[in-house]
Amino acid sequence: MPAEPSTERDRVFRFGPFELSEREGELRKSGVRIKLQEQPFRVLVELVANSGKLVSREELRKKLWPVDTFVDFDVGLNSAIRKLRQALNDDADAPRYIETLAKRGYKFVALVADGAAAAQTTSKDSPPGVSISLPSQGTKPAASEETQRKPRRWYWVLAASCALALVIYGGVLAWRRANTTPPVVTEQRITANPSEAPITGAVVSPDGKYVAYADTTGVYIRHIDTGETRPLQLPDGFNAVPTSWFPDGTHLLLSSGEALYWFGRINPGLIPSLWKVSLLGGSPQKLVENASGGTVSPDGSKIAFLRGEAMLSREIWVMDNDGSNPHKFVEASRPGDSVMMGDGTTNQPYMGVFFPGVAWSPDGSHVAYIRRFVAASSGTLEDKYSLETVGVIGGAPKVLKVSTQLLPVVRWAADGRLVYGYRDNPDSERMDYGVWWIRVNQRSGESAGKEVQLTKGPGMLGGLSVTADAKRIILWRDNLSPAVFLTDMDSQTGHLARPRRLTLDENPSMVTDWTLDSRAVLFVSNRNGGTYKLFRQDIDRAMPEVLVEGRGIVLPRVSPDGTEVLYLAGYNPENPGQPISLMAVPLAGGPPREVLQMSNVAAILCTRSPSKICLLATTKRLFAFDPKDGKLEPFSAADGPPFANWSISPDGSLLALVYRGSSHKITFVTVSDNTKREVELKETLLAGMDWAADSKTLYVTAMATNNSPVVLGVEPNGQQSILLEGDRATRYWWVMPSPDGRYWALEAITGANNVWMVENF
Repeated sequence: MPAEPSTERDRVFRFGPFELSEREGELRKSGVRIKLQEQPFRVLVELVANSGKLVSREELRKKLWPVDTFVDFDVGLNSAIRKLRQALNDDADAPRYIETLAKRGYKFVALVADGAAAAQTTSKDSPPGVSISLPSQGTKPAASEETQRKPRRWYWVLAASCALALVIYGGVLAWRRANTTPPVVTEQRITANPSEAPITGAVVSPDGKYVAYADTTGVYIRHIDTGETRPLQLPDGFNAVPTSWFPDGTHLLLSSGEALYWFGRINPGLIPSLWKVSLLGGSPQKLVENASGGTVSPDGSKIAFLRGEAMLSREIWVMDNDGSNPHKFVEASRPGDSVMMGDGTTNQPYMGVFFPGVAWSPDGSHVAYIRRFVAASSGTLEDKYSLETVGVIGGAPKVLKVSTQLLPVVRWAADGRLVYGYRDNPDSERMDYGVWWIRVNQRSGESAGKEVQLTKGPGMLGGLSVTADAKRIILWRDNLSPAVFLTDMDSQTGHLARPRRLTLDENPSMVTDWTLDSRAVLFVSNRNGGTYKLFRQDIDRAMPEVLVEGRGIVLPRVSPDGTEVLYLAGYNPENPGQPISLMAVPLAGGPPREVLQMSNVAAILCTRSPSKICLLATTKRLFAFDPKDGKLEPFSAADGPPFANWSISPDGSLLALVYRGSSHKITFVTVSDNTKREVELKETLLAGMDWAADSKTLYVTAMATNNSPVVLGVEPNGQQSILLEGDRATRYWWVMPSPDGRYWALEAITGANNVWMVENF
């Protein structure tokens, strides 16, 4: 018995590059389907069907939110509109599609073509999308049965031609997909933390509903779609960073006491440990000590982690999810070894090789990690990173990429894509990174496709994570950078006064010296054009002047007579061993001149007249040099163990040394007879070391035992005092007194870190 015909009317709306089919429940952009949940889709149909008209919130509530549901209508509608704007790439402030009429409703403002299809008769037995015509009652077929039996060669020729055309068209489409660069996706900001509370870690829950993040005030759980945020209840004084979720979505892996990474520099001190905590309550459970960067395997049975401090770990370990059965399965080369780079270049010496990040493959058989090669010249700006994979049961690592443009963040998505951070513009010296991915074979650990850029944006990537269905990426951007501040001594308290900002620019500004008249500071910055230039700025002015243009300019210092600025130029991050130039430029104006060329130069510093000593440091020793002719000779006062930091007094009588591995001790050396005296500190030393003009006090930056930044005054006789203490959101990296002793220039790390999201990547 023939099936009864059915009728169905499909409303199809077209606007811009979009097509909306009500019956199919689909939104397409240029033919590509865009995934929308049911409620946002229904809202869009209602708005588009009434384009140009106000659709009130009350109308939407009555039509789309039945009264017997327990859904918060305001939250639900706001979430639906937000998702629609994301799908349409629309802007609430400058709407092209959906305009908000405050307290009234919404209006669809784009031009809409209503392609509503007429009711068409279909057979219930016909394949979907195939229509048939039924003859009216009493009519006869137009052709006789005999005619229908005749062979129709033209039909088969036409059918074959159509099939061939479809094959060719499909091949063209496949070629275009393979050879067309996908568009860069826009990141959506999830948090809005100010500079007083920068985010230090963030991971997304497996189901993609929540993000756990830490800032300098605590750990928080935030609902991504609604923005509802609540603190994670932790014991007082328990400072931790979330590093991974467990698959059940109710437990977090935390790293407590982990060294924070501030603008590419380590804040050493505390020994990290990994903890498991329930979101439902209860005390954190310690899993392992001397461990950081933990990540839980996809099935929740294992935890991979770094042994020791993050960024300075030399081993990757794995253990059971309760902390039992820990064992090492990847080890870095020893410091000082010559390391064969994975890009096929010749062996190059490095100060150290470390593991700053690790990630599981979707099936748990491999891990991906970043291997960090610390360049032999510690005073330069960049290290080299290698993206690698290795089987958990062992085997030779597979090197996927080696570059100074990589970042120590990596995650392996469930669909086989390895997601990592990479610098947007290799020709720029700005630290702006995007998210990239490459497909990787889980069985072999080798790449199975080309690299694809997913996003780009300002600032570094502090970390990233991916949902279990590979639909959402959560990343947090590290926009902390150094700025120059000024302060002076409070005569009543004997402490440094509250600093005021001198460099009014968000780009990095790294101070290194004063002019001899104490009226201006010297610093390098990449604020103009993305490459580092040498600037001078008067302390009573808001804008600096450029002294030297160029690329790779670092570490400017004033000559003993105060007439020239010495600086390093020409550093090549891809070849740290390549000789770089020590240059000199007159402060009064004039072209730069080359003083000498040398490899692995880490720093320079000169005394002040009448002393005429200028010192140059390599990774192994100090040399005295003549700033006029570049003549070099070893500086014997520094002979001894390898040192990590140093400074010579303005009168040339004392040398301050911090030996490697000794972050709580300063060794003072009398230059005339090489006698030494050690001064112990409770605080952990950072990078800043510069002398007072009278050569009696060394000013240093450090971290106090409570993890707050401090500026110390240390005398060779052992006397020491805290002159300035900041909060947890600030880092003092360098302190430099003026020649007249009235002011101190501070290089402080500041900025706002926040969490961002990428959907449907």
